[in-house]
Amino acid sequence: MEHLPVPASPIPSAYEQQAWHEIGLWKNPDRGWFGRAVGALNGMAHRATDLLRKIPGIDWIIDNVVAGLVKLVNEIVQDTVSEEGILGDYRKAGIPVTTRADIEALDLERVDRLARHIAGKYRAAAAVEGAVTGYAGAAGIATDIVALVSINLRAAGEYAACCGFDISDPSERLFALQILDAMSHPSDLAKQLTLTPVIRASGGLARRQVIDAAEQYAVVRAMRNAARALGIHLTEVKMAQLVPAAGAVIGSGFNAYYTSKVCDAAFFLYRERFLLRKYGSMPR
Repeated sequence: MEHLPVPASPIPSAYEQQAWHEIGLWKNPDRGWFGRAVGALNGMAHRATDLLRKIPGIDWIIDNVVAGLVKLVNEIVQDTVSEEGILGDYRKAGIPVTTRADIEALDLERVDRLARHIAGKYRAAAAVEGAVTGYAGAAGIATDIVALVSINLRAAGEYAACCGFDISDPSERLFALQILDAMSHPSDLAKQLTLTPVIRASGGLARRQVIDAAEQYAVVRAMRNAARALGIHLTEVKMAQLVPAAGAVIGSGFNAYYTSKVCDAAFFLYRERFLLRKYGSMPR
């Protein structure tokens, strides 16, 4: 086994400086032809859901069923991500960490040995889940959304734990929910606008140690609001699967596409927070 690194240097390693650059590129992507095609598809889905929102009872379903289920999922699913399991994965990789503080002292290159392998299993799980529930039509939408959110919250929780963040902290659960909500918007532009406060919040959260009772109450309330927003956005897209013109395209790969986006966002944002916690700011 290799030895743990000496206390963090005030200067990022070459690998970490490259990571800063990659994070910046991710935040400001060149859309290209594929991005424009996805934007057109998202626009079609958005127009379809505008029509579906007029169906009597749809708003009730969104507000009282889906949002409630999403909130329930948020309360329980991240407890299934074992911090000790993550520490064990590090040790299996030859990095003898025993606490979250040990992870914080690592060079990001070592963290990435684990983080880069997280997305694959969750993308596969989401694709299988979407294929199974897709056959149920409208009756399966609520179940599909709960399962999809469960998969993605667990993925975000694993990225968080891999970077040494305490996933039992309510503020960390809120951050994960905000990532999921940002990736759920049918418009790429809306996604980017929604993700902006998440990115801004990442620096502050990276340095947080504890929150007082008033802040904790505010975080719990914000979690309820984020869960409701996430339920609305995912229901809108899922309802578009019932429209013949869009359903075949959207339904066939949405879960895998959405999970891929969530994993990408979690990968970059938690790595950014890892570096902000370690160095305080991006190098100039």
